[in-house]
Amino acid sequence: MPRSKITGQSKDLITDDGSVLVSVVQGEQVRINVVIGWVTNLAGYSLTAKVVEGLNIQGSGAVPSDPSPTAAVTTLSLLDTDPTDNTFDIVIPEDLISTWATTPEPDQPVYGFVELEVADSGSGINQQIWKPLRGLIQVRYSPTEAV
Repeated sequence: MPRSKITGQSKDLITDDGSVLVSVVQGEQVRINVVIGWVTNLAGYSLTAKVVEGLNIQGSGAVPSDPSPTAAVTTLSLLDTDPTDNTFDIVIPEDLISTWATTPEPDQPVYGFVELEVADSGSGINQQIWKPLRGLIQVRYSPTEAV
């Protein structure tokens, strides 16, 4: 089966391990629990999650199809209290969009592209790298963040 478009908004993070939409409010810091179903022990694996600022047009609320040419790239923190299991948390920081060129307005969110990379301990052609989670982060307006 082909993978979903990276801008697909019809899949929910809870039920889809492909293209996802993560919706947060500006200034909110949340953890998203991830279970890597095909691995039982993540010891020795390398995990990386990043968000790339989308080419948002101020006040449009439209989903961008490209990253911003001057995109801010944020490496997300990962919390893994037990690397011998297959679960960990991705932390969406409260200041995720603090350096973005656009900000959300009421009913007009801004977007970034998110991806999780999982690599085993192999090297060269013996290493396997998966990207089981990718999609959009939607950041909605918050009155408490207004300046």
